[in-house]
Amino acid sequence: MRTNNPVTNHEVELKDEDFLISRTDLQGKITYANPGFIKISGYSKDELFGENHNIVRHPDMPSAAFADLWSSLKNGDLWTGIIKNRRKDGGFYWVKANVSPCYQGGEHIGYTSVRTKPTRTEIETAIKVYADLNSPMPQKYQLKGGIVTEKSLAASIRAAIPHGIKARLATMTAVSVGLLSVSAVLGHMGAGLAEASSRVDLANIQVAVAIAGALSLVYLGRTVTRSIIRPINECIIFSSQLAAGNLGAELRGSAHSDLKPITDILDTIRKSMVSISDDINHSIDLFSNSASEIISGNVDLSARTEQQAAALQQTAASMEEITSTVLANSGSAKQATDLSNEASAVVSSSGTVMGELVESMSRIIASSKKMSEHIETIDSIAFQTNILALNASVEAARAGEQGRGFAVVATEVRNLAGRSASAAKEIRDLISTSSLEIGNGEKLVRKAEESIECAVEAVSRVNHIITEISAASNEQSIGISQVNEAVAQMDMVTTQNAALVQDVSGISKNLESQVKGVESSISIFLKSGRAGAHKPSASKPAKPEQKSYVLDTPKPGQTRDKASNNWDSF
Repeated sequence: MRTNNPVTNHEVELKDEDFLISRTDLQGKITYANPGFIKISGYSKDELFGENHNIVRHPDMPSAAFADLWSSLKNGDLWTGIIKNRRKDGGFYWVKANVSPCYQGGEHIGYTSVRTKPTRTEIETAIKVYADLNSPMPQKYQLKGGIVTEKSLAASIRAAIPHGIKARLATMTAVSVGLLSVSAVLGHMGAGLAEASSRVDLANIQVAVAIAGALSLVYLGRTVTRSIIRPINECIIFSSQLAAGNLGAELRGSAHSDLKPITDILDTIRKSMVSISDDINHSIDLFSNSASEIISGNVDLSARTEQQAAALQQTAASMEEITSTVLANSGSAKQATDLSNEASAVVSSSGTVMGELVESMSRIIASSKKMSEHIETIDSIAFQTNILALNASVEAARAGEQGRGFAVVATEVRNLAGRSASAAKEIRDLISTSSLEIGNGEKLVRKAEESIECAVEAVSRVNHIITEISAASNEQSIGISQVNEAVAQMDMVTTQNAALVQDVSGISKNLESQVKGVESSISIFLKSGRAGAHKPSASKPAKPEQKSYVLDTPKPGQTRDKASNNWDSF
């Protein structure tokens, strides 16, 4: 037998409205537990599901109790008794358990335990009985189908006395029939008596016996009415109240009534419906809160989506303006590139012309140098001619009259030589001045050529920069086009999101409407004389999926064949 430790003396008392349900398979492994059972056990759903049900067994529970429970279940009977369970933290709680086999489609599939709050008297009795059963040699009590009986002789005698309604009806019927039979016999005897006095005495006796028989029949009818008809009527009224949804109805049956098992089951059904109603109301609370949160979130999301859509539209408009500006800049850059290319061509052409001019100036300087050389030759010839003229004049003077004509010629030659020398000198001065000016012009032309080369280089750099600007503008234009496409796509997605938000908002409103419809349907259940109205409650774990179990009547021997003999797992 499994022993769960540690244990403490801390008791957790169930509330009147607490209703604990669990279900196991044939091996005693937990397959379902309602939120109430999970909460009071202290375990989580994952810790309970798949574990043997004895995970909540308290060491104070005697093995005889579970052996009796298992014996009843194997016979296909219900078992009702008081059980002490252990919580995960070591504390404990008492329950009144109703355990029954569970069938689906006529096949035995497991066991269902329904627990309610026991009375303090039932708990005290259970403590006393279980202490005796846990002793090495139980002396006073024993369990049979969950019912506690004593082992004493007096208890055995009381057990032999008929207490059931069937036994009492049989006894009263036998007494009535016996009295009527005696009355008939006395009447037959009185007919044979001769003396009148004897016949009168027998007649009186016969009347007395008949009256006693009639009274017995009256008592029998009253017993039947009190023990059967009245409890049945109360059960009918109670069932009608349950059918009408009044979960606050009370079944006022006698604690000693022979129909008490039926009344107990009916009250258990009522408590089960109360628990189910509370669980459904709690689920509705959670569902309603979730729907409200979805609606609120959708409203916020819708507002933000609209803001985003407006911002996207503004962004798209700005991007269109930027695109126009970039396109204009790109066109201007292209025009600037063309103009720069033209200027570069003009400057290059000017540079070529200046180069040719420099070469021409160089040739002129070279020609001037050659002219200077020729002038020097002419100057030398004039100088020599002048010398020759002087020599001729000298010789003409020596010749006298014969040389006078020659002297005139020599004088003219000397004059021509002087004039030639003077002209050569002037030409030399002009050539020197021209050469100097040409040299200065060459320097200026070279400087102009260098400036033109710098201008050409600068224009080339400007042209390169403008080309880069044009390329960058084209890339920007392409990028902006892509951004425009992305913005358009985002705008489309935002529009779709807005439509989706509206759809989800509509769905959420439909869900809220459905929740209100379910709430309205659940509100028909009346608990404690009031409508089972929907009230917000604290969150608790979601209920696991439940299968539909049909409590069909088992076939003979089916429970015994299907069930395991290992009661220790319960």
